[in-house]
Amino acid sequence: MYWLLSENEQEMVRDTVNALTTELSVIDGNPQTDQLFPFVGRKDKRKAQSIVRHLSPKEGIVADPFSGSGIHPYAILSIGRKFLANEWEPYTNRLSGAPWRLPAKAELESNYNELIKKIKPELDKLYWTKCTCGADHVFKSLFYDRKPLRYTDVTHHERLGKKGENIEYRGNYKCPYCNCQEKFFNKNDEDHLSLLSSIPTHTIFNTKLIENSRINLSKKFAVYGSLFPHRSKLALKIIWENIQGLGSPFLVKFFLEDVFLSMLPQAKYKDYRSKSQDLHCPPEKLRENNLLFVYQENYKKRWNGMKQYKFTQSPGNPIRMIDFRDFFSALSNESVDLVFTDPPWTDGTAYFERAQLYHPWINYNLKTDRSRLEKEMVVSDAPSRKKVHDIHRWWSDLEVFFHSSYRVLKRNQYVALFFRPIPASQWLSNLNRIKLVARKAGFEPLLSIDVGSSDPSMRIQQSASYVFSKDVVMLFLRLEPVIRREFYEDHDLDQYVYQSAVELQENLKRPFFFSEWRKAFSEKLLSKGLSSVNSPKEELRIVKLFERYCDKIEGQFLPKIETPFSFQLFDTPATERLFTYIPKIIEDLSAKDKIFTYDQFLLRLSEFVENGTRQLIATIENIDMKAMIEPYAEPLPDGLHFRLRPLPTLPKGLTHVLALNPYEFEAFVAQLLRAQGYTQIALLGRSGDRGVDVIGLNPSGESTVVQCKRYFKNPVSAEPIQRLHSFAVTRGAIRKLLVTTSYFTKQAEQEAINTGTDTVNGKELELLIAKYMFDIFGTK
Repeated sequence: MYWLLSENEQEMVRDTVNALTTELSVIDGNPQTDQLFPFVGRKDKRKAQSIVRHLSPKEGIVADPFSGSGIHPYAILSIGRKFLANEWEPYTNRLSGAPWRLPAKAELESNYNELIKKIKPELDKLYWTKCTCGADHVFKSLFYDRKPLRYTDVTHHERLGKKGENIEYRGNYKCPYCNCQEKFFNKNDEDHLSLLSSIPTHTIFNTKLIENSRINLSKKFAVYGSLFPHRSKLALKIIWENIQGLGSPFLVKFFLEDVFLSMLPQAKYKDYRSKSQDLHCPPEKLRENNLLFVYQENYKKRWNGMKQYKFTQSPGNPIRMIDFRDFFSALSNESVDLVFTDPPWTDGTAYFERAQLYHPWINYNLKTDRSRLEKEMVVSDAPSRKKVHDIHRWWSDLEVFFHSSYRVLKRNQYVALFFRPIPASQWLSNLNRIKLVARKAGFEPLLSIDVGSSDPSMRIQQSASYVFSKDVVMLFLRLEPVIRREFYEDHDLDQYVYQSAVELQENLKRPFFFSEWRKAFSEKLLSKGLSSVNSPKEELRIVKLFERYCDKIEGQFLPKIETPFSFQLFDTPATERLFTYIPKIIEDLSAKDKIFTYDQFLLRLSEFVENGTRQLIATIENIDMKAMIEPYAEPLPDGLHFRLRPLPTLPKGLTHVLALNPYEFEAFVAQLLRAQGYTQIALLGRSGDRGVDVIGLNPSGESTVVQCKRYFKNPVSAEPIQRLHSFAVTRGAIRKLLVTTSYFTKQAEQEAINTGTDTVNGKELELLIAKYMFDIFGTK
């Protein structure tokens, strides 16, 4: 583990990580300056360069087994490192390898101009319309509704004309005769569409796809042609067949085909606003594009994006296209300086299946590829795949990834995962489990760095404050075998060895002999169902672990003072640990930046509950994190940030505590507790959980839950005390306090004794007010 490295090695690791964190913190935004790959969410090349620069030596070798859109290999080469990259998805591999297939400009231009000359007359016929002045023209966009199919009186949106016109040819596409830029769909357009509907499309549109409703490929869209309007299918056929008929040199043909592939998201049924690559076919507010114009625009963008890349490593595409296991198997032991990748994550990014939008045009069918269907690292919701590719399989594949990375990495080198984790509701437990998997493979998790920029689209989502929308870098240090943690299945033997020593010392109240510890350790193993670890063949392993965590003092032993477990609260329930940590985390985040994101909150929280034990992971998965954060922080209107939730101010001119309404009374009790030295106080009264009204830490630092009862004459019964006790148990609170303006029944007083609940009645409350808030009443 990191703490077992030499002081010099520890200092080198700290310096490296601190320098990387500092540099990443000043890189703003996420510019998409190149258009090589039509992929929303591409990583920032500048950040990738920074990661590679700090975590690998000059002339070092960086491996990326899931290179995706190619941003990592491009970044690696741009700063002079060597790369070994792999992307198994055929379309993604093809487009990310484009910089190594750049044709000569003159030859490309000649073939492009010939292509446009051939397809323009045919496409102009497809996108024909008659302008309001009576002239024949072509449109740029047609806005319509798909369900029900409607080209007149379409659902309103801001891209329609001022009067609701739904055919547009604005800007450079305006009518050359009257300068008109838009019109209503009319009888001429209806007749033209009817004529086009009789023209057959390419047989490629009969291709059957893998059904997966999670990525919008429901049963009714599981045939390729169902994703496209009829006119787009005709246009795609014309463009593709003319590219094939050019007789162009190989590199030119590939470039022109890649431009074609890049415009497919614009050819399908699509929302009127977006250039999204998702497969959703919205029922209304659609936009049909003139694909000639789209092709011309994409051609220019693609050339301008590609020409900036000057590197070339080999003829053809140097990015391999094999399963990540085979990619690692081909690498020698300790031959790589950095493993840097963006791993596939959950069924929300089942990109092999998403890429079915492109597969038919590159003569590939995922549905019939048994190897990829079996081996792909993915969580798929496809009915035909989900029994095999569930979350358990994904975690198993991640274990293979870490074990393979350990074998090929050099001593004290890093794995860096640069990705956007989803879903947020499970992120804390997932983060812990990733760390557990990494530790089992011989890595030490160092930290998680929030490096993403705000995603404006998230602001329109309901409760977007609780969405994890930032890119994260997770760093792992490869440890030598003699200092890595020892596991049996998912059980951390290092932790059990240390716990046994600490518990034994506390019980004996003195140093202990090895034989005493060995007996205690054996009992712990048996309690965990690990009797096989007690076998003689494991004894040398156990002795080494004992020596790792215990110091010998005059023939006896004591637990070492400084270990990774020294400050972990093993015997404290996870809920109580969160109850203790969350207010402090929010206080720290608020003090530093005044506002903070949910991403920052979760990353900071993970530092406190990061030991990665399977028991902790299971517990955290069942915790409502939103309910835990709301009492202490309030979301801002932008939907992305939080700030510290202040205690409500009390009304002025009070004459008596009974003049307060129930909510004001809760705020009053909170202020009274603060005056007594309580800290990290928050009100729960309006959160919907009426088991408790106020939470905080008492002057001794113990988590405390408080119930407030503003009664005139009626006494407090036993029931509120029972509910308060139940809440305290479920939330892991240590102390319970019930405050009332009235008095308690005898049954309530007995219940308070039975449950260990502190009480304050009306007379005692007056004494506390007189002592701590003597000037509260009667002030103006």
